[in-house]
Amino acid sequence: MNEDAIRTLLNGIVDPCSRAAGTPAGLVDMGLVRRVSVTAIAGEYDVRVTLCVTEPGCVMGGCFAREAEIRLAELPGIRSVSIKLDGAADWTPTDMSASYRVRLAAVRAARFSHRAAHLPPGVSGSPSQGSPEGMSGKSRLRHQDTR
Repeated sequence: MNEDAIRTLLNGIVDPCSRAAGTPAGLVDMGLVRRVSVTAIAGEYDVRVTLCVTEPGCVMGGCFAREAEIRLAELPGIRSVSIKLDGAADWTPTDMSASYRVRLAAVRAARFSHRAAHLPPGVSGSPSQGSPEGMSGKSRLRHQDTR
């Protein structure tokens, strides 16, 4: 049992907002796993995990913590599991894994291209201003002045 095995298991817990956005991602890929420690004691393991959420008002923290606790406790050789929610963590899109940021940007670009191709004359689709990776905001439609 090691940190990588724990992170792999935690990445199997999918953030429902990422699923709703069309690009499902686990807790690790979302950057929600802050710390993992595994301590071996007499052939068994104590596992401690610190999680965060993307926004202070996100109600999923408790659900993520409970699911992580259940999944970790089911692993053979686990003596104890401690899950802590770090409410002070300042999550940003750069906390997401690089591979997930690329995948999310590609899905958003494809969505934007599809929408732009189906707009009526005089209306253009424009992504909101944000990071170069296209991580912030939602696409907005702006009416062009055609006078």
